[in-house]
Amino acid sequence: MKKLILMTSALTMMGGAAFAGIEVTGEASVTYGNWETGTPSTTSFGFDTSLTFALEETAGDVTYGAEVSIDADAGTLSDGVIWVSGGFGKVSFGIDEFGELTADVSPLSTDGVNGVTETSEYGDVKYEGSFGAVSATLVADAGLGTTPGTGIAATEATWWLGLDYDGGSWTLGLETDSNNSTEVSVSADVGSFKVGGTVDNGSPTGWDVWASGSFGDVNAKVTYDDAGVTGLELDGSAGDVAWAVSGDSAGAAAASIDYSMGDLSIGVAYDNDDAGCVSGGGACAATTNGEDYGDEADLQLTVGYSMDMLDFELKANDQSEYEISMTAGFTF
Repeated sequence: MKKLILMTSALTMMGGAAFAGIEVTGEASVTYGNWETGTPSTTSFGFDTSLTFALEETAGDVTYGAEVSIDADAGTLSDGVIWVSGGFGKVSFGIDEFGELTADVSPLSTDGVNGVTETSEYGDVKYEGSFGAVSATLVADAGLGTTPGTGIAATEATWWLGLDYDGGSWTLGLETDSNNSTEVSVSADVGSFKVGGTVDNGSPTGWDVWASGSFGDVNAKVTYDDAGVTGLELDGSAGDVAWAVSGDSAGAAAASIDYSMGDLSIGVAYDNDDAGCVSGGGACAATTNGEDYGDEADLQLTVGYSMDMLDFELKANDQSEYEISMTAGFTF
């Protein structure tokens, strides 16, 4: 009901003026398969239709706008954001619309059966500002919709603040919230390489450092953290082929290769997301088969074909799951 009221407020704002910029977009999709079911014999159709209205107007030195979306598949009557911007920055309002405040609904709740913990966005108000080399973002819970103590743990933060300073060849970042959680990050360009690191006061406290550089068409990054884990990431491209590989001393490994030729694209990806645990036991005890379903499967194949605003996709994984989909986009 609150989201419906917000939509009504946005439409009331729309009706008070002849907007200079109005954009209406829509998307419809149909899928068939057993993706994320964990049961190869279970297949079904899925349908989704969404419609978004985006509006913008300028009055003097102030720009304001609204966005309303309707998603039939999610069962959401309406989501809406109203915003105003100027020399002071940008202020936006929307019930549970800003993901900088995102809470765990339940440690054991799952998306399908793949063991991924569901989350809930509960930020209602957002401020964004940039003043010279300093930029700031503040997101707060206004006590509307999902809120700490109602639907999520009462211990969740009620506000989050991010500050960034760009010194040209170096940057400094700070994140903090109402629970006194703090993370500081720094990076610097030292010629052919970039170096950086982060430190936080979490429980336990943690830190990591990294260095990155480019060698021709290859990008490389080396990481090291307080747990003594060393990681290496490599990626690059050659013509129509893009690739990436990564691994660390704890046993994690991933690799992908993507090929595109005109409207056709083919991708193969591997990620041993079960590294460090045994399926059905240890760190994986609360999941099914070590989070090996849908996009979490170790091996995945994706084939796509695009025709302007019409997309076709086939994806399959090493758990005998597959999905065929068609998505159509519309502008009005």
